[in-house]
Amino acid sequence: MRFHGESRRDRYDAVVVGSGIGGLTAAALLARSGREVLVVERHDRVGGYAHSFRRGRYAFDSSVHLVGGCEPSAYEGGGLIHRLLRELGVRDRVEFQRIDPCYAAAYPGTVLHAPSDLDDFIRVHSNAFPDEAKGIERIVHECLNIRQETRRAAELTSPTDVVRSPDRFPTLLRYRRATLAAVLDDHVQSPKLKAMLGTLWPYLGLPPSRVSFLYFATMLMTYIADGAYYCRGSFQRFADALADAVTENGGEVLLRSPVRRITVTAGRAGGIVLENGQRIESDLVLSNADANQTIRDLVGPQEVPADYIERLDHMKPSLSAIVAYIASDLPLQRRDIAHETFIFPSWDHDEAFATCATGEPSWASLTVPTLADPGLAPSGEHLLVLTSLVRHDALRWRGAKQAVARGLIRIAERQLPGLERSIRFLDVGTPRTMERYTRNSDGAIYGWEVSPAQVGPGRLAMKTPIEQLYLVGHWTHPGGGVNGVVWSGVQAARTVLGFEHESQLWDSIGATRR
Repeated sequence: MRFHGESRRDRYDAVVVGSGIGGLTAAALLARSGREVLVVERHDRVGGYAHSFRRGRYAFDSSVHLVGGCEPSAYEGGGLIHRLLRELGVRDRVEFQRIDPCYAAAYPGTVLHAPSDLDDFIRVHSNAFPDEAKGIERIVHECLNIRQETRRAAELTSPTDVVRSPDRFPTLLRYRRATLAAVLDDHVQSPKLKAMLGTLWPYLGLPPSRVSFLYFATMLMTYIADGAYYCRGSFQRFADALADAVTENGGEVLLRSPVRRITVTAGRAGGIVLENGQRIESDLVLSNADANQTIRDLVGPQEVPADYIERLDHMKPSLSAIVAYIASDLPLQRRDIAHETFIFPSWDHDEAFATCATGEPSWASLTVPTLADPGLAPSGEHLLVLTSLVRHDALRWRGAKQAVARGLIRIAERQLPGLERSIRFLDVGTPRTMERYTRNSDGAIYGWEVSPAQVGPGRLAMKTPIEQLYLVGHWTHPGGGVNGVVWSGVQAARTVLGFEHESQLWDSIGATRR
C-alpha cells in the first residue's frame, strides 16, 4: 500500500479515524455503497490488533489467533466474515484454513481437545463428564439461542428495545445480568467441568466469575457453530482485503497520518485536522480510535454533555497483555497441543486471573500458527506465540519484560519439554507495545471490559452526543473480538446509510455488486 503525505482531496462524504477491523469494515461498506470515504491511520499498515509484522524470516500475527464465521453457516447469523468479504468483492483475496480442534485445554493431569463443531463439542465434553451430559447440552443450546437472539436484536433501533419485546428475546432477558460462572452453576455440578467449559475466558479478558455470559456465549458460537479458522499468510491479509475494498470502490486509505483533532461546529462533526496541519472536511466522522481519546483529546470534553464525560469516567477498560513471539526448531509432531492451547496451573480461573494483576501470570495461551500455515517460518521451524493478560501498571515493563517472557516459556514447557533450549528467535510485546501501536489507553486489548454491566445498553452507543460522530470497534456495541468489531462496522454502516434492517444493507451492497 502506497504512502501519501496528504489525502488527495480536502472533502469526503465520510472520514474513518483508525483502521482497525471495525473501522475498515464500516469504511468498505460505505465505499461500496457509493460514499467517498477516507480512512486515516497513524500506523504504517492497516489492521489494528489484526496487523502482522516480520522479523527476518518470520511472519507473526500481533494479536489475532483464530476467527469464526469465515465460511457459510447453517446457523442463523453465522458466516458473517464470509458474507462481508463476498459482498465487498474481495472474498478471493483471503484463504482461511479451518482449525479443528478449536483449542486444547490443558489442566493438571488432563488435556481436552475441543472440536470446532457444535455436536462434536457437546459429545467430547459429555464423554469426559458423562454424568453431566444433559447439563452440557442445555448450556450449549442456550448459547446458540443467545447468538440467534442477539443477531435479531441488532435490527432494533436501540439495545434497550429488547426489554420491550420479551416474547422475541426471552434468553437475552433471562441472562442479561448473568456471569458465565452463575450459568454454569445452574446447569452442571463438577468444578472441573465448569473450569473446562470456561476455558476460552482469556479471549474476553475476564474469568467466568466476572465475564458476561451473553458475550461469552456469542463468542463461543462463532467458533463451534460456525467453525474456527486461521487466515493463511497472517491476518494482515484479511485487513488488507478490507482496505482494498475501500480503495477499489473509490475510497482512500492514508497511512502514517495521526489525527490532531476532530472538528466540531455547533454540536456537529465537520471533519478532521491531521498532525501535518491538513484540514479535511466531512459531514460524517466515524472513530475507530480509543473512545476516551476520541472524546477527550480529538473532540474535547467541552463539546459533549457533562453526564457523557461522567459515564466515560465510570467505564472500565479491559486488561492488556504480554506476548512472547518465538521461533523454535523443536519438533512438534505427536505433541499434545493444538493450534491454540490454554495452559492452566489449576482448575481455579479466579486464581489464574488474580496473577494477571501481579504482572507474573501463572497461565498462558500457546498458539502455533505454523501447524496450519507452515510457510510463516523456514522449513524445520515453528512459530509459537505465548500470551497472557496483565495489568498495564503491574511492572516497569522495559526492565521486566524478558523475565516475564521467560516465565511464559516455562509455563509452555509443561506441554513442550525442551522448548527453551530450542528457541531461535524471541521478541516480547508488553502493554506499552500494545498502546504504542494502537493508541488504546494502557494497551487495553478488548476496549471496555465485557462484564454484564458493560454489554448491551451498558456499553457506549455508536451515536455520540455530537451529531454525525459515531464510534465503531470494540469501544462500542457489541464488544471485543474480531467478529464483535466486524459486526460493529456492519451496524455502523447500516445506521449511517439509513437502513432499518441489516438485510437491507446487504441487499443494497448486492445490487451495487451486480
